[in-house]
Amino acid sequence: MTRPGAKRSRTGAWAAILLLLASVAGAEAESVLPAGADYGVGLTLEESTPLQDVVSRPELYADRALLVKGKIRDVCQKKGCWMVLSDGESQMRIRFADYGFFVPKDSSGKDAYVEGRVAVKEISEKEARHYEAESIDGDPSKVHGPQRVVSFTATGVRLISADGSGTPPR
Repeated sequence: MTRPGAKRSRTGAWAAILLLLASVAGAEAESVLPAGADYGVGLTLEESTPLQDVVSRPELYADRALLVKGKIRDVCQKKGCWMVLSDGESQMRIRFADYGFFVPKDSSGKDAYVEGRVAVKEISEKEARHYEAESIDGDPSKVHGPQRVVSFTATGVRLISADGSGTPPR
């Protein structure tokens, strides 16, 4: 014999269980990006914009959050407070929001996903020489006059190990 309302209670319980299972499954499939070591506030976007597109037409991407990926070509050797990201064709200097985090100084050669905002600006010869002096093989004497640069202010970075295993760097 079934109590009145018992069938409704079991239906509600099954619905709650299915909802819970769906949310757990959704949490497991949350990120399609490879695992790695996160710096900053982490990554919230999953679809990346080709770095070459951003560098060639930065004004199209200004004032909105972007995720880009590439290989780290250079890192500030004093603190790790900036890096240069490249896709083999294009490259862009990445600085970190509010000087709030740094990446390891030995990150060159690693793949990275970087989330933040792009801007086009002109930097002084002095600032350009400063960056050149902090580079791995920098030569500030090569810099002459102000430089037009595409810059990217990152809120989050994910470093992927060189072997692609997702094992975080040291």
